Amino acid sequence: MAMLATPIVAGTLAGCGPVEYINQVSFKAASALAAAKEAQADRYAPYEYTAAEAYLHKAREEAAYAQYQDSIEYGRKAEEQAHKARAIALSHMTTSTSTSDPSKGSEPPKGIEPPPRPDPSKGIEPPSPEPPPSKRSAGE
Repeated sequence: MAMLATPIVAGTLAGCGPVEYINQVSFKAASALAAAKEAQADRYAPYEYTAAEAYLHKAREEAAYAQYQDSIEYGRKAEEQAHKARAIALSHMTTSTSTSDPSKGSEPPKGIEPPPRPDPSKGIEPPSPEPPPSKRSAGE
């Protein structure tokens, strides 16, 4: 009876690699990368996002050669980098939206003064445009 149970257990364990690969690479890593892309991690965290893409690509490549344990490990790294990229992108987006208040309008940065505007009460008018060069007389 022990001899009969051994092939069944070995057959069950042999099937775990592809099952875990599907769970880790196809679901977890791929969805983490999609969430990072949605958070614009490719813009705000390009290193982490690119690393996640490369790890996911390598995980799929290793699975094509039936190297499931290596593939799963690359899938874990892809998921980890994708989570880092998403966190960086979200923190960048929250800091950029909290520093700009739409009710204030567009103000110049501190320390930079806008150019002075003419005061209409003093009668200052903007200079009139010069005529185009073709209409100037030769005596000017």
